[in-house]
Amino acid sequence: MFVHSCQVMRQAECSAIGRGGVSSALLMQCAIDRAVDVLRRDPQFANAPCRFPLAIVYAGKGNNAGDAVGIAHALGFKNILLRCAVSPEMMSAETRQQIKSISPGCLIITQEKPRIGENGALIIDGLLGSGASGELRQEYATLVQELNSLRESSLRSLTLAIDVPTGLQADTGVCCVQSVRADATLAIGCVKPGMLADGAEDYVGRLLCVSLPEADPGESNLRVTDDSTLRLLPRRAHSCFKNRAGRVRILAGSPGFIGAACMASEAALYAGAGLVELYCPQSIYSILAVKVAPEVMVHGVRDFSEVPTQDAQAFLVGPGFGQLTKEEAEALQNLWSAADCPVVLDAGALNAVAVHGLKLPQRGLLTPHPGEMRRLFPESSELTRIQSAMRFVAKKSCTLLLKGARSIITDGVSICYNSSGGSFMATGGQGDVLAGVVAALAAAGLSCFHSAALAAYLCGRAAEHAWAHRGFPQSVPATSLFPYLTAII
Repeated sequence: MFVHSCQVMRQAECSAIGRGGVSSALLMQCAIDRAVDVLRRDPQFANAPCRFPLAIVYAGKGNNAGDAVGIAHALGFKNILLRCAVSPEMMSAETRQQIKSISPGCLIITQEKPRIGENGALIIDGLLGSGASGELRQEYATLVQELNSLRESSLRSLTLAIDVPTGLQADTGVCCVQSVRADATLAIGCVKPGMLADGAEDYVGRLLCVSLPEADPGESNLRVTDDSTLRLLPRRAHSCFKNRAGRVRILAGSPGFIGAACMASEAALYAGAGLVELYCPQSIYSILAVKVAPEVMVHGVRDFSEVPTQDAQAFLVGPGFGQLTKEEAEALQNLWSAADCPVVLDAGALNAVAVHGLKLPQRGLLTPHPGEMRRLFPESSELTRIQSAMRFVAKKSCTLLLKGARSIITDGVSICYNSSGGSFMATGGQGDVLAGVVAALAAAGLSCFHSAALAAYLCGRAAEHAWAHRGFPQSVPATSLFPYLTAII
């Protein structure tokens, strides 16, 4: 999904209505239908009426309230509480129509703070849409505070924001004194730039993209991954065999860090690599040879100069490395300089670049987390994440996957934010799995940029399904992604 300002999205909606045949009410119904389709396919919201006995809709006077009411109804909730910022008579005609379409026995308008039972509730923020700006008026600020307190008092409850969380400025990401903290936000038609600002993720939560073809704002130079990203997956010929499915060569592991080598290697397998070769220090060869998946070919080496550079479709260097000497780091640089394929640098390889000032591979793809990025590019601590990513890539001529709650992928021309995953991925090993998937996709023939964007989205989606299957725990182990990764692919 592309990223556009509120003005561009409003122009697209007005243009759609102006062409005739598309009324404001019809546009609202289209948004509701597509939002419900997205929610029913999402692991967290797929069975919302079964998980929650109650939906509580916080409604303002605009069409955002109509979207919220319509979504609660279309999801199948039979018990909807409507908490209004204004009297129903003051709401937009489209919102009033959505309210009228619900059976009186299913919807109750309440003037008091709702009570949530032990089974929780789905709380829907329909107070203000993306067109709102400035500090909230008192009646809205009071309801935002009430909404947030309900969410905090009930760990089983979820807050879903429509289009943008109330109080977050959609174009800038600036937050009002009172702003809704959502568990997920439905971005309708396009993603607004403020939703991607540093710090906005704690208000936006998981980002769910809802296309609206009837009011398509068009393309932009900035986009967010969504299910359409899966179209990047290459279709295999029926005659495909292992040497054509991608040969990934991995340099990983050190004493005490064999898990990283295992996870990266197995992730490459699960992501479709035809052949995976793991090169590790001779001192841990005997352990890795019996621990890693039997499909992985393990080789012990005394130094990096023994690793062959020919016949690989992608290199992955760095998972589980310890501190490297200058001689070891220079040997690594010689290795990837000779490689005629994409080279993915992760973890220890990134630290070696930072510490020893190594030159990057010609077709380098770097996967730093924020701490590694600060070591690679110290001035990043004074910049926003997107500024840091763009300046680094312009300086180093590489592809960057800057990990985080909204991972940023850029090659200096194209820019993409990842929308999948969540805080349940804050566990060790997730980066090793991601690096293995990136390498497998690069070996299959995708560009470095597309490999990084698709890998980030695949890993996030796999983690979402693992999270749901385990009953929505606080975190999911990195290896639990593997079966869901193959299922999604």
